[in-house]
Amino acid sequence: MKTKYIVLAFLTAVLALSSCSKLLDIPRKGVIDYDTFYKTDDEIESANITLYSDVRGWYYNVMLVKNILSDDYFSGGAARGDNAQMDALGDFAFNSESEQIEGSFSGYYGLIYHANVILGHINPEQSKAAARAVAEAHLFRGWAYFELTTLWGNPPIVDHELVPSEYAQGNGSTEDLWKLVEDDLTYAIESGVLAEKSSLNDNTQWRATKQYAQALLGKAYIWMASELKDNSYYEKAAVQLNAVVNSQLYDLFTAAPYGDMRNSAYKMNCENLFESIRVNDLDNQFDNFDFYGAMVGWRASSGEMTIPEDVCAAGWGFMIPNEELLAAFNTWEGVDSYRRTQTIKTYDEVKAMGVQWNMPTLNCGLYNWKGRFLSDEVAYYGMISTKNPLWMRFAEVLLLGAEANLQAGHPDVALKYINRVRTRAQLPALNGVTLDDIKKEKRCELCGEGVRYQDILRWGDAYELLKDAGKVYPVMQPNGTFEYVSTGRSVYGFKQGKHEHLPYPYTETMLNKNCKQNPNY
Repeated sequence: MKTKYIVLAFLTAVLALSSCSKLLDIPRKGVIDYDTFYKTDDEIESANITLYSDVRGWYYNVMLVKNILSDDYFSGGAARGDNAQMDALGDFAFNSESEQIEGSFSGYYGLIYHANVILGHINPEQSKAAARAVAEAHLFRGWAYFELTTLWGNPPIVDHELVPSEYAQGNGSTEDLWKLVEDDLTYAIESGVLAEKSSLNDNTQWRATKQYAQALLGKAYIWMASELKDNSYYEKAAVQLNAVVNSQLYDLFTAAPYGDMRNSAYKMNCENLFESIRVNDLDNQFDNFDFYGAMVGWRASSGEMTIPEDVCAAGWGFMIPNEELLAAFNTWEGVDSYRRTQTIKTYDEVKAMGVQWNMPTLNCGLYNWKGRFLSDEVAYYGMISTKNPLWMRFAEVLLLGAEANLQAGHPDVALKYINRVRTRAQLPALNGVTLDDIKKEKRCELCGEGVRYQDILRWGDAYELLKDAGKVYPVMQPNGTFEYVSTGRSVYGFKQGKHEHLPYPYTETMLNKNCKQNPNY
């Protein structure tokens, strides 16, 4: 009898456990099952849109870091110390715990992760949408590694989804990193499925295009010529950049004043190769939350100054132009040139607009005009913006093409390209072109657009231009007079053997012992 009861009790327990197991066997919510997902075009597109969202999220950190590190801007703010990390960037006193540098680094790898998910789980033969998703994943991953390699030097290569045993990746070699960039962008270009505009004035194509991939590859080849010590890459760069020019799908924008072309009214104009889309949806404004507009807007949030009509009055005054940038314009173009007055405004020019100053500010009497935010482009104290983050203009393609063609032995093409830019800037044509001409033209044309710092690193000019960065900062009185005040730092400025690359974030080197920190950090 006892044995029978024991057997019955055991069977009852098994049935109870089986029943509980079935009750607990509930599908997990919010988790993608790779065995069943990415089967339809809608699912594929949802994964692909993540790449575009990632890139849009880069803008705040990336643009502030690259522009403040350049020789064109001071960090700015309400007063010295308003944002110590921004000050440290401008002074070259940053370390591996810089939040802005870490934000940029993690942003690039976030995009790489999402690209690797697509590449690991979507078969390009499945459909046209699948083929395009794979091509775009290659494009965006190649772009991310271009940025990582030019700024950090030898970051870890992550070209697939990692399993736990692979998490601690060591530094990639220069050759392997540039091969990855080249292979990714070449795949995207040759895929035959990347979007293309239908005509010069097609302003509906929001996806990354074949021409954008070609421009990125051309830009990468110019870097590879320098990094790999192989001038044959200049010819390869010229081929890619010439293809963009010869497509006749892009041109320099002339439908409005030069200083207005980046305003929301001219989104997706004929000059913009790629921009991240912000939709002006009044019911979902916080989808456009972005500190960048508030950070770089003219410093007026505490009543420091009045603001010209239509300009956002909620700015915090970071990333302010310096006298060296003004001098570059004056020397290259002449005083009060059209492009300079449409790019940065002086104290006297702003005063003529009716502006009044009420207290001292961190400034040397110069104001960002080309990159200003208008009052109808921002909301919530400047923290919500409908202005599209712009990543590349046709003007940059022309100037990259000028450099590539000059170095490849095609000075006639280089001259034609640089003179197209100068004509729009209302400057006389050059009779011949040198690399120094291209450097000067590029500085004036593209200031504030996140290209200058990488350029001066590649050209080997960074030390001379930045060795005194962080020694002083400007304080301007309401009457427009200003003086330079010592930052009080004993160590400042670009240091050779150190600042050619950014530091890997402390969290990265702490968790990944195989990632070797860059020298002298």
